[in-house]
Amino acid sequence: ASAATGMVIVASVALSTMVSNDMLLPWLLRRQEAEQPFEAFRHWMLSVRRITIIVILLLAYVSYRLLGSTASLATIGQIAFAALTQLAPAMVGALYWKQANRRGVFAGLAAGSLIWLYTLILPLLGWPLEMFPGLQWMYTTDLPFNTSALTLGVMLSLLGNATLFFWVSILSQTRVAEHWQASRFIGQEIASPTGSRRLLAVQVEDLLMLASRFVGAERAELSFQRFARHHGQEFSPRQPADGQWIAHTERLLAGVLGASSTRAVVKAALEGRDMQVEDVVRIVGEASEVLQFNRALLQGAIENITQGISVVDQSLRLVAWNHRYLEMFDYPDGLVYIGRPIADIIRYNAERGLCGPGDADTHVTKRLYWMRQGRAHTSERTFPNGRVVELIGNPMPGGGFVMSFSDITAFREAERGLKDANEGLEQRVSERTQELSLLNQALTDAKSTAEAANQSKTRFLAAVSHDLMQPLNAARLFSAALSHQHDALPREAQELVHHLDSSLRSAEDLISDLLDISRLENGRITPDRNAFALSNLYDTLGAEFTVLAAKQGIDFRVHGSRLRIDSDIKLLRRVLQNFLTNAFRYAKGRVVLGVRRQGKSLRLEVWDRGPGIAKDKLRVIFEEFKRLDSHQTRAEKGLGLGLAIADGFCQVLDHPLSVRSWPGKGSVFSVTVPIAANVVKQYRLNGKIEPQHTALTGVQVLCIDNEESILIGMHSLLSRWGCQVWTASNRAECEALLAEDVHPQLVLVDYHLDHGETGCDLMAWLRMRLGEPVPGVVISADGRPELIATIHAAGLDYLSKPVKPAALRAMMSRHLPLN
Repeated sequence: ASAATGMVIVASVALSTMVSNDMLLPWLLRRQEAEQPFEAFRHWMLSVRRITIIVILLLAYVSYRLLGSTASLATIGQIAFAALTQLAPAMVGALYWKQANRRGVFAGLAAGSLIWLYTLILPLLGWPLEMFPGLQWMYTTDLPFNTSALTLGVMLSLLGNATLFFWVSILSQTRVAEHWQASRFIGQEIASPTGSRRLLAVQVEDLLMLASRFVGAERAELSFQRFARHHGQEFSPRQPADGQWIAHTERLLAGVLGASSTRAVVKAALEGRDMQVEDVVRIVGEASEVLQFNRALLQGAIENITQGISVVDQSLRLVAWNHRYLEMFDYPDGLVYIGRPIADIIRYNAERGLCGPGDADTHVTKRLYWMRQGRAHTSERTFPNGRVVELIGNPMPGGGFVMSFSDITAFREAERGLKDANEGLEQRVSERTQELSLLNQALTDAKSTAEAANQSKTRFLAAVSHDLMQPLNAARLFSAALSHQHDALPREAQELVHHLDSSLRSAEDLISDLLDISRLENGRITPDRNAFALSNLYDTLGAEFTVLAAKQGIDFRVHGSRLRIDSDIKLLRRVLQNFLTNAFRYAKGRVVLGVRRQGKSLRLEVWDRGPGIAKDKLRVIFEEFKRLDSHQTRAEKGLGLGLAIADGFCQVLDHPLSVRSWPGKGSVFSVTVPIAANVVKQYRLNGKIEPQHTALTGVQVLCIDNEESILIGMHSLLSRWGCQVWTASNRAECEALLAEDVHPQLVLVDYHLDHGETGCDLMAWLRMRLGEPVPGVVISADGRPELIATIHAAGLDYLSKPVKPAALRAMMSRHLPLN
């Protein structure tokens, strides 16, 4: 009992250690779990070992229950060794046969295992042999050479394993990586077979491995990723390599091996053969030529720069320099050569006084310390002959040091000359400064007085305007209340109410103009430019001034456009309002609000048939409190601020303003605004808007979003399309709608909801609650690829914010049966 227990313990612990070390540990390293704290890593290993021991004991107990009563220990051992023997063909083939590949190994193991299971395991389970063809003959017939049925089963399983392993390896393609691995164990071929060769099954990672051997792993991987992005695809090492990938690999290696050598290397790798002697000689020759060319190019570059260059290696020995370096330090022949310790060069310069005052050994020790520490440094030296040299030292990544020496003598001399000239100028500047300071003081006092007056005016206008607006607003409310009692008032009282309301409106407009002028002078107006349809602005102005035109007997016409412009709708409206007010004030007949297109801009125009303006007065009318004498017949109409405010707003918006006038005939005031860059085509032939589709009429749609404004907008849009719309902001509101027997045909849901809930989670709950896979569209401004993949994996479609109506309609049409 003690021996048996010890065997069970040893076997279980050994097998569990193999599972944790050979299976779990590589998996953790691939997932980079090894970067976690030690306790978490230890927990994984110990837990898997303990679970493995329990599983092994359970399997042993099951085997005992199935085989223990009918098979002896020797029989069980023979069956176990027969199963282990199935690895023999693969092991032998991997060591001695270069054609072997993983497909053949897996096929052989599968075949051998099935035959082993059929011929050796099934008879021991106690089932009748008549149920299995062939087994009855094996176990009831005397076999030749006194062969037992168990021995025959082992032979059959090995034979099937080896046969399938051989033929599958012959008939299937061998990958480049497998071929290289086989070359590490199997000797080189003496002579390659003649005739055409079949190409190996090449993947992108095989070409990457080939390129990494010559140009380095990092450079090869970066080049392959850049090539994949250039062709609009993701870099996947497991994908099959087509002609483009092979051509890219050849171009990458050509800079190192040469064109013909690269073709020979790639061809040999794809055909799965070894390089021939002549190929190797050619590759070495071309690589040597490339190396010599690169060396000559580098040497030519450093010889033709104005700085002196010297390079030392990790051992602080001189390995490279240029002719300018020798000229600057005037080294004698034989002093500088490859491999010369840099300490000798420094000592030679220090003894000549080129390193400054001090002991030569001290200079050598200090500079060698900088180089060994790999510290970059910059300094200047003044040679005994007066030459000034700037030294810049930088460490190299692989060890060593690069020093550059620049002759800055001319620069320092010019600096000294400028310094002397500057000292002479300082005295003269000081004299002039004293004179100017008196003038500056006077100007400062005058400026302070003007600024104080301007600020006082601004504060006065703001305070007075605010205080006047309050009672004026109340007065207008009272007049509006009186106007609602129009029928109850006598005619004379009605006229008084009308005049009262007109007077209050005029007073309010004047105060608003004063505030606008004050804001313009202080630069407190910041435009909020965005794209909007010009028709929105023109429709509002048309409705406002049509009523006024009817009262004044003016023929008012509006000719608009549905194009979108880029401006601040509020400020632009004030500009056009002032144009129209000015036109209505002096017009005698027709007033037109129109638009003309000029390339990428629109010119908004106001035409009137007023008295006109003389050519020399066209700029005067835009000044504050300026009105022409010919226009002062109705002084009660304003203070002359309207056009000044319009001019100020146009300057803030950067919109050109212009005026044309013909005395006695009329005037045209215009402002030019740019057309929005992202104009969406909303028109069809003849300039008509695309007709609204009615195919969505009656469709039941549920919109879910945590923003109330978005829900209101979606409800308005979908209702115009004829849909029946419900809105909700969270799961509780959805539950309330479902309790009211709401059954949507489509759900439009935001991804990021309140309390950390996502649109995918809410859709999963909603589908489970409804008992059917209701279609859904997730609408989000988060366009990360992994998020979109998660949404698609949940069986949902994705639509980005801001939502375009056309895209939303197309998405809904994909999910709903439209008539």
